[in-house]
Amino acid sequence: MRTDFVTEPARDTPVIAEVEVLVCGGGPAGTAAAIAAAREGAKVMLIERYGCLGGLATGGLVLVLPPMVRGEHQVIGGIGWETLEALLETGEAEYRSPRGTSRFDPEGLKRVSDEMCLAAGVRLRLHSWAVAVFGEAGRPEGVIVESKAGRQAIRARQIVDCTGDADVAAAAGAQWEKDDRALGEPFRIGNVDLARWEQARREDQEAVQAVHRAVNEAGGYEGFLGLSAFPLEEGVVWGNNYLAEGDALDPESLTSLEIRGRRAAHLVVQHLREHMPGFEKCWLIDTAWQIGVRCTRRVKGRHRLTYEEFQSETHYEDSVGLGNDFRRPDLVYEIPLRALIPAGIDSMLVAGRCISSGSEAMEALREIHVCWVMGQAAGTAGALAAKEDCAPSEVPVPELQGRLSAADVPLVLPRA
Repeated sequence: MRTDFVTEPARDTPVIAEVEVLVCGGGPAGTAAAIAAAREGAKVMLIERYGCLGGLATGGLVLVLPPMVRGEHQVIGGIGWETLEALLETGEAEYRSPRGTSRFDPEGLKRVSDEMCLAAGVRLRLHSWAVAVFGEAGRPEGVIVESKAGRQAIRARQIVDCTGDADVAAAAGAQWEKDDRALGEPFRIGNVDLARWEQARREDQEAVQAVHRAVNEAGGYEGFLGLSAFPLEEGVVWGNNYLAEGDALDPESLTSLEIRGRRAAHLVVQHLREHMPGFEKCWLIDTAWQIGVRCTRRVKGRHRLTYEEFQSETHYEDSVGLGNDFRRPDLVYEIPLRALIPAGIDSMLVAGRCISSGSEAMEALREIHVCWVMGQAAGTAGALAAKEDCAPSEVPVPELQGRLSAADVPLVLPRA
């Protein structure tokens, strides 16, 4: 089969900015990285391909945060905790149990993320997609972006890849492993009589479960479909789901699953109206406009985190934060700086669901609250590397840890 190519003419790409730290990707990891770097006094730009910050937490309608504490010990601190407290203060987040799992309003997180970035002095640039890097092999000097303004370049002393898919690290030549995991298309349903639904679940649990199974089948979900009341808005139900596995680096696969996910949500609402008590007059508010990608690339870094290390509570001399497993919140683990540094690439860090880890470890690492931790660590390290004009691997670990501790980031495993 013949493959056709076109030859693009050489061109001069205008440099639109020169910064000390360039953060690519404005999800929880990216916002935390940009805020942290700017608070260290670095000149920072944050680029994001969509029109808002928050990543899958906002555009993907992933509206739940696992516990950020273990008993009396803080696990997630720093910018992540600060963000949750800001949402709680305005009534845009709410605990399901004291200091336990919480839910948040995605619109609130968009606004709070904007405000925290701007207050720190971050230069935001939305609607800009990182498509390439430039510089010497192994030492990128900046990123090429595409937007409505055309093709442009941004120079940077340090780059933090928070794209989720490690797009920038891969373009710079970093090695990586790949996961094809379940993708989902969360949605919200409005005008539900929650009291009637709850009554039916109490009085005829078996019948309600039968309807739920039929709804799952009607939507064509290959895995779970979870329906739960959204406490911040009266009469609203949140639908989280496992739609199907797919290659989230393939636009055709993503297109097919996006369309399928919207159709599934429509069919779910139709079936619930007809068969589930309390849903007779319900309607579909929205579906996520970012499909729920759980993992794609995992960069090969200077240290590869494994789930066995989490279970054995391994301590690292270069720990830059803690995380916990959303499935087992009491399982707390340390995150070493080395896992955020791609092997063989200078002037770059990664944070979020693309750091160096095994597949099972990534299942615990990829959650919103842990992404905040990784992002804050990477942003702080990037700012120090830019200041010292050194590679991230050469940043003095005690100084980095001191900066993070001063920003209320717990670094050492809490002992029960």
